[in-house]
Amino acid sequence: MFQITKDEPKYFTLAKSKVKLPKVKDAWSNKNINSIRARLREDILLREQKGLCVYCEKKISSKANVSNIDHFETRDLVSEKTLDYQNLFVSCNVQHRCSSFKDSKKSPLKTKDDYCNIVNPVSENPNDFFDYLFSGEIVPLSDKAKFTIALFNLNHQSLYDERKLLADTLKYCSNLTLDEIYENFGYEFESFINNVYPKLKEL
Repeated sequence: MFQITKDEPKYFTLAKSKVKLPKVKDAWSNKNINSIRARLREDILLREQKGLCVYCEKKISSKANVSNIDHFETRDLVSEKTLDYQNLFVSCNVQHRCSSFKDSKKSPLKTKDDYCNIVNPVSENPNDFFDYLFSGEIVPLSDKAKFTIALFNLNHQSLYDERKLLADTLKYCSNLTLDEIYENFGYEFESFINNVYPKLKEL
């Protein structure tokens, strides 16, 4: 998970103004919103999230079968934030992690009050809450971080294995600067690289 800066596009503000009941969950299905959803998903993903899922930091496309606009605070629990732009992120569609896991029956998220226990990537810097190991594991630095990892299943085995493989590869690139690392590897798992690569260079 990484921190993002939100910048609401004018076309979304205009579309919201045409919705008679913007603070109910069904506002998301309003024709004015529905007609711009694909454009909005692409804008959020590319302009604000560097083409990455905001939770697992995997590179994704804006195609509907690959990604979705996630309501960080779900419409079922917090309907008044259905059209709140600060509440809209783009997540991957992979099962058993990220938004799919958060919104599933297995999710530890049960009540509106649980949102106080989640790291918010807009209002908070996730780097203050997580540490990363060469093994690929994300380590929580607080109870809030622990709940967030569980909520999005950020230590899912597939992510764990991919981060470990990346760390193993980075061991052979210790002569490169961080900028050169991103030029060669891209920004996938950016938080992991930012945390682990300086440690690898010290070995």
